Amino acid sequence: MDATKLTVLYDERCAFCVRCRDWLAEQPVLVAVELVGAGTEEAKRRFPDLEVRGEELVVVDDHGEMWTGPDAFVICLWATARYRGLAMRLSKPGWRPFAATFFHQLSMRRDSLSAWIGPASDCESCNDVAWDPS
Repeated sequence: MDATKLTVLYDERCAFCVRCRDWLAEQPVLVAVELVGAGTEEAKRRFPDLEVRGEELVVVDDHGEMWTGPDAFVICLWATARYRGLAMRLSKPGWRPFAATFFHQLSMRRDSLSAWIGPASDCESCNDVAWDPS
């Protein structure tokens, strides 16, 4: 892949997703990563045809290639300096089911994980799990 920039669309209403966004934002990266809430006006303007808005993790590269779900998760790892090797391993056929199962297990539990971890203490927009961005 020859991408130089990735746009990560995440569910900004989900405390767990916001924590994952914060984690990714703190990682040293090998390609530029832009983090955009999937339900924001910016995301709607830039990706008007996106049908899974907020329902799936989505990554779009600067060439327009798009990944969703477990593949998007692996691409996020690929962008980081520390976890690129893991991403390369998880992208191999024998490891892809493991990555998919891990991602789906977390995704199915986003609500309970959000309730358990709560909002980040420094997140003004995450006062509760059911935050309404409107």
